[in-house]
Amino acid sequence: MVAPLPALPQGFLFRRRSESGKLSCVTHARSVRARQHSDQRRRAFCFLVASLVITFAVAAFAGLNATISLAASYFPNLSQTHLAEGKAFLNRGDVAEAIAEFRAAIRLQPDHAEAYYNLGYALGRQGDLDGAIAAYAEAVHLRPHDPAYADVYANLAHALGQKGDLDGAIAAWKEVVRLHPGDTEASANLQLALRKRGDLDRVVVAWQEAIRLQPGESLAYAGLATTLTEKGDLDGAIAAWRHSVRLNENDALAQLNLGVALGQKGDLDGEIAAYREAIRLKPNDPDFAEAYFDLAYALAQKGEVEEAIAAWRKAIRLNPTAGSERKRLGLARTAQGSLERAIAAWQARIRVDPADAFAHFKLGIALGQKGDVAGEIAAYREAIRLRPHDPNLAEVYHQLGKALAHQGAWRDAIETYQALARVKPDDPRIKHSLGDAHRVLGLTLLEKGELSQAIEQLGMTLRFDPANEEAKRALASALLTERTQRR
Repeated sequence: MVAPLPALPQGFLFRRRSESGKLSCVTHARSVRARQHSDQRRRAFCFLVASLVITFAVAAFAGLNATISLAASYFPNLSQTHLAEGKAFLNRGDVAEAIAEFRAAIRLQPDHAEAYYNLGYALGRQGDLDGAIAAYAEAVHLRPHDPAYADVYANLAHALGQKGDLDGAIAAWKEVVRLHPGDTEASANLQLALRKRGDLDRVVVAWQEAIRLQPGESLAYAGLATTLTEKGDLDGAIAAWRHSVRLNENDALAQLNLGVALGQKGDLDGEIAAYREAIRLKPNDPDFAEAYFDLAYALAQKGEVEEAIAAWRKAIRLNPTAGSERKRLGLARTAQGSLERAIAAWQARIRVDPADAFAHFKLGIALGQKGDVAGEIAAYREAIRLRPHDPNLAEVYHQLGKALAHQGAWRDAIETYQALARVKPDDPRIKHSLGDAHRVLGLTLLEKGELSQAIEQLGMTLRFDPANEEAKRALASALLTERTQRR
């Protein structure tokens, strides 16, 4: 309910306002309304400012989250960029820059296995084996069961092998085989590491496991055959080589090795047949001249000298420098036969290549075994004439000295041993051989009554062999006899 207006005092009359009074009232009313509008505007402005602050704060927060999300998604891409740059540097041969890029990729993405792998490879190229091993190890630690990382295990195995850590290398190769069971190259490297450790039984087991996993793989049988040969199991080796050539009839090397195994077993006909098959597969390959050498020795042992000569000539035409190892093997096999065949084989070899000092040496040995000392000495002298200063022929000097001593040519024997000392001063047999030659010559001269020369030779004996009691007694006797004669 609205309160009534108060009563006007008596005598109070409304008067007509002047214009100024009217204006004054209007102005007052407008002033009140202006203040009201101003308050409203201030309130609206404050509300607007507050709204803007809140809006900007929300926007800023949302923007920060977006920035963080963008950065999180950007770093892996940046890491990949560093990886790509590193690979490019590596391809250009700039290993140091490549390493820096790979490290940058890892800093941005610490679980980047591929970056660790490439870092390991680059460090290995730089010669930092320890760094390479650490990087490879981290890569496979991050991806231990990924078949795509079998190559990383392989690189790790190679690096560990170079460091001499055979156990570590073996463990790494086993991981490669685990990830790629059919990888015959990895199996071969595993067997090689086991062989270096001397564990041939485990090598055999590993090859047998490889064959179980890949029964149609000829290389696995070849590896097994090689290991069985090292173990002395020729029957097992021959069986494995036969499996290998059955699986790969065009494998000339397997045929060659089958022939070698058959030859060691004494199956001369089988040996020759295997060599002929190997030659049929690679008749004009200079790297395969060894097959002709092997065939030549086998034919010579069988007494087929002319065919042996033809095989030797073919081998020399293909590769004049080949055959050193085969020569030694050939000697071992020809020595198993009759001496006559061995002598014929080496004489045939000399007919093909008269400058072959090795063949002259081996002919000398065969002649010596036959009892032809003069022929033996002549063969040794020819070998030395062909290669007079070759320390690899130290054995020729030694055998010549022995043959001369056997003939009683002690002075010549001493000269030969002295020549050996000049050619190969560190030969451990020199002192003993010279001491023995001087001793025998001294005793011989003492028996002949040539005291001064005997004393000289016996003194030389004690120079090379101070503990030789026989030489001491003989020298004392010679000195006493000489003193007595002077009186």
